[in-house]
Amino acid sequence: MSESRRGTTPSDAGYSLVELIVVVVILGVLGSAIAIIFANTWRTQANVTDQTQATTRGQLVASEIERAMRNAIAFEIEDAGNILKVNTSLGDGTSQCQAFKFDSGELRMTVSGAPAPGIWPVWQDQVRKMGTTPYFVAKGASGVTYTFDATAENAQTSSTAPVHFTGDAYMRNAAEGTMSPCW
Repeated sequence: MSESRRGTTPSDAGYSLVELIVVVVILGVLGSAIAIIFANTWRTQANVTDQTQATTRGQLVASEIERAMRNAIAFEIEDAGNILKVNTSLGDGTSQCQAFKFDSGELRMTVSGAPAPGIWPVWQDQVRKMGTTPYFVAKGASGVTYTFDATAENAQTSSTAPVHFTGDAYMRNAAEGTMSPCW
């Protein structure tokens, strides 16, 4: 055996300390990058879920207001635009009279046949005023403009912005009735 090969045996083959440190640093950087990507994906998914929740809530509120106004024979707005009362042409007896009241981030709704007059059960929460704009503003004798913000249930912990809703709802026919026997 020659002198140059004398110190090399199969048991001497392996990684040096420097090589191990380099591998650990590379794995740490890759692991951190994957963790950051995962956290950002999770946060984005939570924001999308919050936006979807708020949009669904707002669409439900807007469609119910529009349905009531479309079938209205009379309506009135009270309490500086916080209450909309509607007498509809629906003759089923349970939804002829509908009223919507925005109060401290909750939308309360009552209908004819409610348990007791003056009881305003919470229908939707997480509905807020859009700035200083009233919730309801009369638009001529046969229409109303509604404006509100809808938020997600966990909006206090979320960075998701509220979803803005504004729209016009009109009576299908000219005002032909009165608020009696509703309110």
